[in-house]
Amino acid sequence: MATSDASADFPDSRFFASHPDALHGAVAAVQLDGVFPLDWVDVLNPPQTLAEVMADNNTLLRALLMLDEPPTSHDGEHGRADPIQNLERRVDLLLLMASAALRGLGNLPAERPCALSSRKLRWACSEPLDVGRRLWARIYLRHRVALPLLLPGQITERQPDRGQFWHTLELDSLDQHVQNDLDRLIFRHHRRQVARHRKGA
Repeated sequence: MATSDASADFPDSRFFASHPDALHGAVAAVQLDGVFPLDWVDVLNPPQTLAEVMADNNTLLRALLMLDEPPTSHDGEHGRADPIQNLERRVDLLLLMASAALRGLGNLPAERPCALSSRKLRWACSEPLDVGRRLWARIYLRHRVALPLLLPGQITERQPDRGQFWHTLELDSLDQHVQNDLDRLIFRHHRRQVARHRKGA
């Protein structure tokens, strides 16, 4: 069923419901929160230019948005389905996944409570990270798509909570296309979450 797929790929806020104070530093009113595989590195290996990273992010986000659309989605200009564009996006995603596999992509990292907004990423882990540290966060937004969204930024806040530390990563400026697609993805998740709450789910 579509609902169970959606929950598996975009976990709801059960963690936050059972830890009401966990998001006392919520990053934004509109955010994508759940429990996602996430890790971080100081330097990308193999090295990539920022333009290459943003191109990969762009491909991934466009594919996630396409996979998230209902099958009856229509092309805005022509009022009809655009199978060619959908096929191109699937091919782009397959090429990106194959490329990542050839670079030696390993198992998914540990799942962590996360909250992602347009400009910030917040997550909890047992390892304290220094405020001021610059890093690349790698968050996997769909369990069935073993590719991370790579987000560069700086740790601006660290708060202890029940043996863990909540870290806030202030994101660097993203490519405009990446930013637009990220905002769309976050808004879709937020809208679904609001609808579930209204239904008492």
